[in-house]
Order: sequence, then structure tokens, then C-alpha cells
Amino acid sequence: MGHRSPVDSGGARMPRRSVLFRVDAGPDIGLGHLQRCLSLASALRRFDARCIFLTNRVRAVQSRVRAFGFEADRLEGLESGGTENLKRTLEKAVRHQCDAMVVDSYHADADYLGLLRATGLFVVAVDDLARHPFPCQLVVNGGAHALHLPYRSSSGDTRFLLGPRYALLHPEFWDTPPRTVQQTSGNVLVTLGGADPHNLMPMLLSVLDDLPGEFTVTAIVGPFFKNRTEIQATANGCRRPVRLIRSPDSIRDLMLQADLAISAGGQTLYELAAAGTPTVAVQVADNQVASMRALVAEGVVYTGGCVGEARLRDRVREAVKMLLVDKDTRARMIAAGQRLLDGQGARRIAEVMVSV
Repeated sequence: MGHRSPVDSGGARMPRRSVLFRVDAGPDIGLGHLQRCLSLASALRRFDARCIFLTNRVRAVQSRVRAFGFEADRLEGLESGGTENLKRTLEKAVRHQCDAMVVDSYHADADYLGLLRATGLFVVAVDDLARHPFPCQLVVNGGAHALHLPYRSSSGDTRFLLGPRYALLHPEFWDTPPRTVQQTSGNVLVTLGGADPHNLMPMLLSVLDDLPGEFTVTAIVGPFFKNRTEIQATANGCRRPVRLIRSPDSIRDLMLQADLAISAGGQTLYELAAAGTPTVAVQVADNQVASMRALVAEGVVYTGGCVGEARLRDRVREAVKMLLVDKDTRARMIAAGQRLLDGQGARRIAEVMVSV
């Protein structure tokens, strides 16, 4: 497909691409896949692209898409990645007159991607695992571990955009100012993403309340948290001030206000790194292992353990206690994070998509 002019024969500006994003979110999936697609769509919009989101039927998901200013469509009652799902997805692509599709789903295998491409679509896969050879034109993995994964092309022409240079961060992290370390830690941020299926938040608030030192706690309660009552009760019983923030539209300022964070080991770790917020990371899913190891090796995060391990509470407590008082280590983590993540990944990927 050749490069498109943004101006038609009558002199009116035209979108260079019409892109359908196929992505789901919800209590079991979280918000990470959706948020990185919204970040890419925000960058594409700067190139006059039209972006439509095709998601599962979850009200909070549809609302989030519209809050970003994008069109929201949905698939109902269909198995993700199945034959009927593919058929309906292609029908939506035709209806919306899309010439490109971005797929961010662990259910989209090589056959699924290949069938999408066979219809003439320019297909982009946002991936984490490199589980199969790719038949699509573009594959994106912005993880710190991505360059070490065995990516292969089955079509012979796939372009791979790999590593933190292509991390898809929320637009508010595209131009984050350099951070300097504070002498003392006055605020700790706790963020677990869109859901808390392991009921970690009450435990983490309790751990922080038992630590010495004068600091406040800010905890983000995502839209799919089912343990809000327990979280509120735990916060009410804490001796130190705990501020609960429910489903905020923006988290950048909360990260910049925090001297230290505790986070689940997903996409949020990359935003915290870009913001220069030293972080203790807790692994909550198997697919986070490689990314967390790479971030630890880069000196960006400190591991607090894995959900299910017997010493998780103790490991988190030890890591946070050390970082609260170790200014030099926090300073090194700030520098490492902002050196690794410049926030320009979405812009770089959008430029590739509109130039081919």
C-alpha cells in the first residue's frame, strides 16, 4: 500500500488511514491492552487518521474509549479469536471503511492475523510473547525484554518494532520533565491497574501503615476493583493518611507527586519509569516475568515478589522500607527509568503506520 496524500483532488483534507482497533478490557483482562491502543490511536490522530475501537461489551471500556474522543463499537457474546469473532470483526472493518487494523489480544494467533491480512488490510499486532511466527505487516512490542524474544516472520516482510523505544505510553507521558530525587519520601503511591483480582490492595495498605516514617499514601482504585468495601475499611483503619483515588482520568500527576510507588507488574511500570518514580513491582501474572526481570536488570524497578508466594508481604515491606530511606538508590532508579523511557514510542509507531 503506497503513501496517501492527506489532501484530495478538491483540496479537502482526508484521513491518511482509517484504523480499526480490536482489543478487549475488563475485570479479568485489566486495562493495559486497551490503554496502549488508546495511546497509539492518540498518536495516529495527529496524522489525521480516523480510529475506531471494536471491544467487548463492558460499559467502562466503551466509556473510556469515548472519553479519549474515539468511536466505540462492540462485539457481543463471541469467543475472542474464534471464527465467528473473525467474521464479525471483518464485517465491522468493512462497515467502518477501514484500511488498517491493530490487534492487541492474546487470542489472536497467526491464523487469525493472516486471515485479516488476506483481505487487504494493513495489520499491526501489539504483542508481548512472540509465541508464533507473524504473517502481518507490523509487530510492536515495547517491553524491556522484547529484543531478546525469538520473533519471526512467516510472510517474509514483517517489520518488528521492539524495545522500550516503542513503548506505548499514555499521551500525558510523551513529554515528561526530568525528575530529581527528594531528600525524604513524603508520599507513596499504590497502583494495581484496572483490577485487583488477587485482593492485594488491602494487604499493601496494611504493609505501608506498619512501616516507620512520616509519609502519606495515595492508592488508585481501578474501575474493575471488586474489593472496594474492604479497601475503604482498611484505609479508614490506617494510622497514617491514605487517599483513595477512584478511576482517575489522569495518573501522571499522581506519579510525579509520589516519591516511591508500589505497582503491579504490567504496563504501569513503564509509565512510572517515564515519570521517574522509583517503584517496587509485584508480579501478578505469568506473562509479566520477562518484562519485570528486564526492568530490574536495567535498575528501573525493585522486585517485591510474586502473587502467591509465602513471603510476598515481607518482601514488599523490606523493599519499601529500604527505598524510603535510601536516597541514592531512588536517584539511580529515577535516572535509569527516564533514560530507558523517553515516551515517544506511540509517535514513532504512528509515523511508520502512516508512511507505508
